[in-house]
Amino acid sequence: MNTSIENNIRKAIAKFAPISLDQMDEVRLMRRTDTKFVFPVMHLPELLNQVTDLYFMVEIENEREQIYKTTYFDTNDYMMYRMHHNGKLNRHKVRIRKYVYSNQEFLEIKNKNNKGETIKKRIENQQNNPSKISDSAYSKRFIGKNTPYDADLLSPTLGNKFIRLTLVNKNLKERITLDYKIKFTDLKFNNETTSNDICIAEIKTDRDNRSSSPFITQLNAMRIKSMGFSKYCMGLALLNPEVKNNIFKQRLRTITKQY
Repeated sequence: MNTSIENNIRKAIAKFAPISLDQMDEVRLMRRTDTKFVFPVMHLPELLNQVTDLYFMVEIENEREQIYKTTYFDTNDYMMYRMHHNGKLNRHKVRIRKYVYSNQEFLEIKNKNNKGETIKKRIENQQNNPSKISDSAYSKRFIGKNTPYDADLLSPTLGNKFIRLTLVNKNLKERITLDYKIKFTDLKFNNETTSNDICIAEIKTDRDNRSSSPFITQLNAMRIKSMGFSKYCMGLALLNPEVKNNIFKQRLRTITKQY
């Protein structure tokens, strides 16, 4: 990402009214429907400028560009990845995510059920070593209760780091995350790559409230189409030679294209 784009993003960010983590409690949307869009990050300033008056932007410790760090876990045969690659519903992802500016760290489970809903559950991470969830009896019970997997058989497979902006619709019925400057690290083969030229937008709405989204309206006006996208699957498909990636090839071309 060049300096001019970064400067334009920061100018657009500064125009939003802020909202704190406590204030956005009403829109945590732990049971929700998600719609994702992937587009060149150079379009992000225009998108933000078009919706400034309709959304709040989350601010933590006077920062709006939040840094997220994630470690994903999977079985030795990458069962969670393969479930997604093969289009299976009622699939899971297990991760430890660190929210850098709020200094919070959670063990999180995401379940995409057979109704197309995304259900997220999380607990505070209570251990110092984020690469060994099986060290904590509490974490093992949490995984055993909410997934079909044995925590002792899960190991770290992929890490990522990215910047996230979070918008909250002023009607408090919609939340949007915008992720960019994404770095992927394969934790088995120690490969890494950075995708600086794309932005991933995820529009999150309560399953019982699917009212029209001004942000999606603007995306449509710019001819940006929705596209399924998992940072875990894309990172692993890019870097890990042991996994199939044929279903993801078109998406891989999208994120490796230089704009």
